[in-house]
Amino acid sequence: MENGAHVWVNESEGEQAWILCSVVKKTDDELTVTHVDNPKRTEVRKRNVKITSAVKYEGVELANAPLSEEEAARGDATENLIALPHLHEPAILQAVNERFSYGKIYTWTGPVLIAVNPFQRLPLYTSVSVS
Repeated sequence: MENGAHVWVNESEGEQAWILCSVVKKTDDELTVTHVDNPKRTEVRKRNVKITSAVKYEGVELANAPLSEEEAARGDATENLIALPHLHEPAILQAVNERFSYGKIYTWTGPVLIAVNPFQRLPLYTSVSVS
């Protein structure tokens, strides 16, 4: 994890479960990050001492590389979440949210289908157009 790398940070307070952040400073004991949508807000996360085989910080997960708008519209790399380099809660939530914003309500994780209520009629099972 290098400076400038994006990570997901678990938000214990507030409306969002995970916040996209950028790494500012990393040591073996602490990770300092700034929020991508609010660079003035920084947080420090301590090393998770329960994990001894690798350096992992509490409430921090690696972020996948962002998709371009064209890739997201086509569903590249998010139709089947198994293709994501990092598959964890924030990665799944982000991918499903991106696909939902493009009207793609079905997403796969290997053999498991994730379906999101589109909150609107979609012409998926009929030739009748919806206006």
